[in-house]
Amino acid sequence: MNLNMLKCLAFAAIVGFAGTAQAADSGGEFNFVAPYDGSILSLDPHKTSKQQDLLVTNNIFRSLYMWSAEHRKPMLELANLESVSDDGLTYTYKLHADMMFHNGRAMKASDIVYSYERMLSMKPVSPNAGHIQIIQGAKAFESGGADHVEGLSVLDDLRFSITLNDRVDPAYYFYRPGTAIVPQEAVEAAGDEFGLSPVGSGPFKFEEWVKGSEVKLSKFDNYFEAQKPYLDKLNFKILQEGSTRDIAFRANELDAILVEASQYPQYKADPSYSEHLVEVAEMFTRLISWNADYAPLSDKKVRQAISYAIDEDTINKKFLKGKAYNPVGWLPSTSEAFDANGKGFGYDVEKAKALMAEAGYADGFELEILGTANKSYGVGVAEVVGQYLSKIGITVTTQQLEGGILYDKLVAGDFQGIIWSFGSGVEPLKALKRWHSTTANDSGNYVKYNNPEYDALLDKAQNTNDEQKRVEYLQAADRIFADDAAVWLFNYNKAVLAVQPWVHGIEPVAIEIMYQDFADVWVDANSPRAK
Repeated sequence: MNLNMLKCLAFAAIVGFAGTAQAADSGGEFNFVAPYDGSILSLDPHKTSKQQDLLVTNNIFRSLYMWSAEHRKPMLELANLESVSDDGLTYTYKLHADMMFHNGRAMKASDIVYSYERMLSMKPVSPNAGHIQIIQGAKAFESGGADHVEGLSVLDDLRFSITLNDRVDPAYYFYRPGTAIVPQEAVEAAGDEFGLSPVGSGPFKFEEWVKGSEVKLSKFDNYFEAQKPYLDKLNFKILQEGSTRDIAFRANELDAILVEASQYPQYKADPSYSEHLVEVAEMFTRLISWNADYAPLSDKKVRQAISYAIDEDTINKKFLKGKAYNPVGWLPSTSEAFDANGKGFGYDVEKAKALMAEAGYADGFELEILGTANKSYGVGVAEVVGQYLSKIGITVTTQQLEGGILYDKLVAGDFQGIIWSFGSGVEPLKALKRWHSTTANDSGNYVKYNNPEYDALLDKAQNTNDEQKRVEYLQAADRIFADDAAVWLFNYNKAVLAVQPWVHGIEPVAIEIMYQDFADVWVDANSPRAK
């Protein structure tokens, strides 16, 4: 893949799809989908971690930070950052003065404290509480050992501070839809019913929830961003079946849909839709983990030979029909620390044979690769990999297992190779720390990777205040990991939305493409639902 193209993956969909100077039209209605399930569990963001639910609540509520496709990282949403203490632990914020809840009350600093403490004190505890536990005193409060969270302080109606346990960037914890800010009086008035009639501060207010069918939202006129949202109405249709979504989209009943892998080739080849696809490298890297305790794989030259021997570009284009991006390192192209100058091994069978001979395996060896039935990163891919590795004398056998059994083998080290998909975002330092030598096998370092030079670079990134140097350290570490070939890097997952030609403002959201911020979306006069 052309590296300049790879560098711009996070922005290409916006430029190619909606890169015009056309002024936004106000009004109209937008029909989107909730595609991951046949129902919605709750519209209380603190009570659910389901993507199906959060893609809806993302537009009813607002969190302290929100993901920015443009900047490839979370950016402040509700407040401005006033200061950071010298030790990098205490952050002081000031809320925007015009932040309003849908019930007409102005948001206050105390709402931040209430929302975070609510998540920790709920019974059962919020499934999103882990993001709040980075705050000093959060765990003590959650366990009942304190009557407040020590690290949360209200300074006045608009100003508050958050003190963290460790030196981390709070943006990567407080941007998540499940950490949204809620109004105490509305929660207490509704009780357990709050998830049925939610009150937030987002661009759209709740109107109606037809169970198993749709959630209807309408424009919040007092939203803090002037003249936004543009849309009058936003409807989430609960449609789990891809074929059903496809029929409704082609009948112009839906304004955008999630495109499944089996549908992608048809949309890509259809001139009516191919120019209206929003594509993004989501923050998942597919790979085969190698067990270095298996003698041949303990040799770096053998692992590098395997990477040279496999033509992932052809596999991604032909076997996966192009619904994937070629990798150059662990971090996906939508990561803020992605190295646009990084290079993969490339396909070079002769180089692979030479490395095998140097390692003493000119005649090859037997290799078993385990995987699930997943069509994008399962045993089907492993069998294709085996065809390539046979050219350098490696005889591959595959075994299909259920995900739970596969995970148990991964943690136990009971494998030679396992093909799977791991999260490789959102915070690049955390993503790379998966492979730090101090990360336990059962915490994600399944290949027991240990490289002191790699560790040192991550430690430097952790301790610097210089953002540019931090990124440079992370990129250097990623290059080392890729070169060591502790895993075979297969691809970055490509998520795709098909969008009607009258739609503007849909973005390539790398954390989850369905987490669209509809405050910025509008439809022109060609929409059948235009004002």
